[in-house]
Amino acid sequence: MTRPVPGLPSPVMPALGLGPGAHLRPLVAGDAAAVHALVVANRAHLDRWLRWSSVIRAPADAADFIERFTGQLANGDGFHLGIWVGTALAGGCICWTVHRQDRNAEVGYWLGAAFLGRGLATAATRAVVGHLFAAEQLHRIELQCGVGNVRSRAVAERLGFRLEGVRRQSHWITDRFVDHAVYAMLAPDWPGAAASAGQESR
Repeated sequence: MTRPVPGLPSPVMPALGLGPGAHLRPLVAGDAAAVHALVVANRAHLDRWLRWSSVIRAPADAADFIERFTGQLANGDGFHLGIWVGTALAGGCICWTVHRQDRNAEVGYWLGAAFLGRGLATAATRAVVGHLFAAEQLHRIELQCGVGNVRSRAVAERLGFRLEGVRRQSHWITDRFVDHAVYAMLAPDWPGAAASAGQESR
């Protein structure tokens, strides 16, 4: 039987609870239609700020996007978790990449417009960041938000992430380059993650 490698996530990540009726779990191939439908229904809302939504034009595009992160999850270098409210897909929380040598990662989040204002992005990001610090023993988590994306920046600030600066025209978003505010959290500063800070010799 194959045993997990220490310091790497299991190929199957457990679901993370977000409170009554809501949870996070890895997106799988069977979720492609739901991802496509949610993106199409929220295209103007999502394409303004997301790096990837504008290329989702058919369920097959969503399937390809999901497959990319399924591979990353298996390799321990990223994941895309769906945010579910009951049986409805509300959005997602993405770990774009994990750098094991430097023990850092970049996380992002997205929601359909009907699910805004419920604290879901904050709860999902808190769960994912907590998982990366506690279970994966990372040292630094970064969030990048379009400078004009007030809602997204509020999530980072609500969770206590520190604004470190602005990356000018750092990402091509749909049809233009967008400046991104860079926020970061270190393990010693994350509530409950003090144990991770003592792993410097790893």
